[in-house]
Amino acid sequence: MSVKKPSEKQQTASRTNGAKSKGPATPEGRARSSRNSLRHGLSAAVVVLPHEDRAQFESLRDSYMESFQPADQPQHDLVETMAAARWRLNRLQEIEAKLFEMEMVRREKEMSKQLIEMTEVERLAWVFDNLANHSKSLAMQIRYEGSLNRSYERAFKQLQQLQSRPQLPPSPQQNEPEPTVEHALVRATSALMPTPGQRKNPLPTPSRPPATPKTPPTSPQSPQKEESNLNPVA
Repeated sequence: MSVKKPSEKQQTASRTNGAKSKGPATPEGRARSSRNSLRHGLSAAVVVLPHEDRAQFESLRDSYMESFQPADQPQHDLVETMAAARWRLNRLQEIEAKLFEMEMVRREKEMSKQLIEMTEVERLAWVFDNLANHSKSLAMQIRYEGSLNRSYERAFKQLQQLQSRPQLPPSPQQNEPEPTVEHALVRATSALMPTPGQRKNPLPTPSRPPATPKTPPTSPQSPQKEESNLNPVA
């Protein structure tokens, strides 16, 4: 079955419509959209054993994500570490129960020879003592449990430190269209053209020389005064 390739006009319209999208409008939608982009570092195939239920592990992991609300990839990884440690601790509890059950069945005859009419609590105590003194299974189980608890507590402490820092609100995601030749030409043309609020610089006007102050004309002396100055005094 062949798939029809969209035309150039359809691709251009798709890019234009995608550029108009500004992403989620509400803060809850933006936070949920930012979490969707985070990558799952631990898959169910790595943590869950073949006989275990993967859906239960994914439900556990989702509940941790919902409770701690990781804001970025480092916080997301720490929450996944906590969920995986809790899953393994739950498994370890089942192993411990089966370990005691198997030991009680295996030591049934030996316990009957040493003690008569033992209660279930006494049988369990006898098995615990025997595992603690003659078997490495219980010691290994205790060490493994301590290691998982420390891993959980360390991830939880680091997560608290990261979440105590001030976080910037997630910016709305916007789908940018792929640059084309037409877009480049439009951007180049718009960069050369002035915006409506801008005006072209006017041509410089020639500067005029400063005006010199005008001195008032001197009035000529009257003829009588000139003659009086010329005639000697008698």
